[in-house]
Order: sequence, then C-alpha cells, then structure tokens
Amino acid sequence: MAIRRPSINSPTWLFQDFLYFEDDGDKLRYLQVKWDGEPYTRTSSTFDYSNPPYSDSQQRGGEIVGQIDYTVNQKLVTIDNWSTNWRDEWPLRLAVNYLVNCLYPYENKWVIRVKKDTPVDSFWVSEYFHATTNEVGPETYLYFAPRYYTQLIYY
Repeated sequence: MAIRRPSINSPTWLFQDFLYFEDDGDKLRYLQVKWDGEPYTRTSSTFDYSNPPYSDSQQRGGEIVGQIDYTVNQKLVTIDNWSTNWRDEWPLRLAVNYLVNCLYPYENKWVIRVKKDTPVDSFWVSEYFHATTNEVGPETYLYFAPRYYTQLIYY
C-alpha cells in the first residue's frame, strides 16, 4: 500500500523564510514549514524573529513541522542546522525542495551546501547533494547538484 501524502501545492503546507541576523555580508536565515494555514496567536515556541516582526494578523501557519537554518553569503548558501517535528522527513524534503528550487535556484548560479560530517548524509544524497572529495572533516561539504547535472558528470 502506498503512503499518501498531501501535495507540495496543498494549502496545508506553508513555507516562511525569515532573516534572523545580518553581519558583514552574512545573512543568517531560517525557513519554516508549517502544517495548516490557520492564523495563530503568538507564543514563545512560534515567535516570529523577522525584522520587523509581522503583526499577529499577518502571521499564518499553525504547527511548525520543519525548519532549516542557513547562512547566505553573496551567492553561497550554507545549511547550518535542520529539524523536523513530523512522523517522517517529508517536511524537511519539502523545505529543501523549496530552498533549492524557489529561493536559491541552481540555474541562477546559487551554490548550496551542507556539512558532510553529518550522520544523515544519505538523506542529503537523496536530495542531490554530492561530495567533491572523499575526505571527511569539519570543513568538508556536500554540494547541491541537480540530477541532470550529475548525469553529465557520471555518464
């Protein structure tokens, strides 16, 4: 039996990207995936850190089911941290898809990377992030390369 999930175009998925801090060209941002679309009241667990904060009537969302923290420096996007509050990794997959296809598309010369020394490298490889070396260390990364690009490299 196939697992049926809501579509990425479903009104029940909401993506919100926020600027958290800016310093000397580095922009610390986070992307949240929310489950419904209902207005919610501001609480400490769902506080809006955007600058300036949205008023309560402009905030939409509900339960935060996934989040990606990342840094933007010129045309380089580095995924620093991620979390999911769902039964599987589906909201994180949606967030990665939104990040690499909508916010920072590969076609517009954005370079997106994530640290290679994470225990979930298989998840990132399934999302078309690939290593450029076989080394593992604090400064090694997996880089986003879409399927058509990797086929040109390996075939």
